[in-house]
Amino acid sequence: MGDHGDTATVPVLSGDGRLLDLLKPLRGKGTVHSVFARVVNLLTPGGTLIALAARGSGDAPRTLTVDLADWSAYQMEADQGVTFATGNISFEGSRLRLATAGARAWHPAAPSLAALPAGALAAAADEVDRICRAHGPLGGMLGPAPGAGPMERAVAAALQTGRTALLDAVRDGGAIRVRRGILALLGLGPGLTPAGDDFLTGLVLVAALPGSRLAALPPLLREVLAAHGGRTTALSLATLREAAGGRVRSELLALVALLATGRGPSPALHASVRKVLAIGHSSGGDTLSGLVAGLHLEEELRGSL
Repeated sequence: MGDHGDTATVPVLSGDGRLLDLLKPLRGKGTVHSVFARVVNLLTPGGTLIALAARGSGDAPRTLTVDLADWSAYQMEADQGVTFATGNISFEGSRLRLATAGARAWHPAAPSLAALPAGALAAAADEVDRICRAHGPLGGMLGPAPGAGPMERAVAAALQTGRTALLDAVRDGGAIRVRRGILALLGLGPGLTPAGDDFLTGLVLVAALPGSRLAALPPLLREVLAAHGGRTTALSLATLREAAGGRVRSELLALVALLATGRGPSPALHASVRKVLAIGHSSGGDTLSGLVAGLHLEEELRGSL
């Protein structure tokens, strides 16, 4: 870390390649959107939501990983002013500047599952589901936690109803029903990324993979987000839009790449699933529930079952 006057300049270690390209010429005023222990979300001058993650965080779309352990040493709060100036980001009142020069550019690459033999997708889905149910937190797509109150049980029931409606609609191929199924899940559940949205993220990722039989799903999701984006959070909306293009967190892409090898159950697969489960409180498990559903749908549409 170097000092420039009273301002600490901290390097950005890595970042989404598209975001780094966006920031190079960008000048103007933005704001802090939300602040957490290890992540600060910003709005750029153009209104794009981006994330600043502490070091050790996995790469992700619209995200910069910064050489800080956490944000506790800096006075960050929502609506705080932020200045963007040709690759540098400065925060009003906190004497902090982030420098993107020299940051490693991350370019997410979604692998294809098209070469896997008959039955392999379902087998992979079953193994991921088994690990999730053994180690994943309850309270979302995996069902209510023991002793859950009436509201949590009602949300869990609504999640399962929406899941069933959407998957049935995708099987039938009816665009109107698919849109309704997406709407049944969009924004459903508490938190910055509701469980219904996390499920949609995992499902649409499978649909966005090269050669997927579910290729009609991403454009339908984009249509729903364009018309009903206000039903969910800004962070979740950004995550879903990126996932529709096959752009998701590095931990999730690493798991899909491992599944693409077709090697079956292994310590590496178990460890990879556990890394995804560690994302958020239940976001990882909810996303994997969508991934599992998508893998089963792929198998069905290939006529393997």
